[in-house]
Amino acid sequence: MTTLPPKPPWIEYPDEEPWWGGWRQGTSEAWLLRTWLPFWQALGDTAKEEYLQRWPPPTEDWRIQVTVYWK
Repeated sequence: MTTLPPKPPWIEYPDEEPWWGGWRQGTSEAWLLRTWLPFWQALGDTAKEEYLQRWPPPTEDWRIQVTVYWK
């Protein structure tokens, strides 16, 4: 059975920005720290590019957040 990768934060939390305080509290923090970041940080550079082609960040701020700060 194949496990699907998690959706990116801009899909999972579509109304939030990368600098949103919710990434540091509550349910959204738990999702980020337990689900998305471990998945993202385990990917190699090529896999990250493929993921971002499938799920393009909606803004340059999001692209910078995931490729620079959350790498």
